Amino acid sequence: MVAALRYLGGACRGARGALRGGFPRACGPAWRRPWSLCRGDRSASTSSFDVVIVGGGIVGLASARALILRHPALSIGVVEKEKDLAVHQTGHNSGVIHSGIYYKPESLKAKLCVQGAALMYEYCNQKGISYKQCGKLIVAVEQEEIPRLQALYERGLQNGVQGLRLIQQEDIKKKEPYCRGLMAVDCPYTGIVDYRQVALSFAQDFQQAGGSILTNFEVNDIEMAKESPSRSKD
Repeated sequence: MVAALRYLGGACRGARGALRGGFPRACGPAWRRPWSLCRGDRSASTSSFDVVIVGGGIVGLASARALILRHPALSIGVVEKEKDLAVHQTGHNSGVIHSGIYYKPESLKAKLCVQGAALMYEYCNQKGISYKQCGKLIVAVEQEEIPRLQALYERGLQNGVQGLRLIQQEDIKKKEPYCRGLMAVDCPYTGIVDYRQVALSFAQDFQQAGGSILTNFEVNDIEMAKESPSRSKD
């Protein structure tokens, strides 16, 4: 099945103009101009890719990057209605690289969070993206909270979170002088990063692999096309 993207001539002109200007400087000089869906004349109202991803946030760009690296023969496009990439939730979150301590052991969330944190640190190191592995303390301030804290510590160990340890009041003060508590889980693997910078790096990888990105390109309609017969040349 093929998703047909419809757009007006004015939207097409906007996409072309946005692409000529390139993307933010964070992308660096290696950022190359992507293909435009517009063919140079206003009569061309549609064009086609094998795959089109709607939305140029970190999820869309990460998906596009992974897809083109696994299937380089596919023609893949990303369309984004804003003039820049990753300007919504991707650029307005806490930036935390979560360690995976909270999720139920053996759950998909736990596995993906722990694996994802390791891959994020690895990717940032490869690309020279700055991050801070600042760690965090999960603190019990009342006696009745200590059993729950210890259970959380055991859960983190089962999930394979690196570097976890239980610390007492004295060590809490050493790590964070303004924090008061009876016991804490020290989780040094937690970090922070600018996810918009990561998303722009994903976009650069995607384009260097042959993908196409169009900004100022809003999808107005999506239709489901009929499947071709099984013996059809199409």
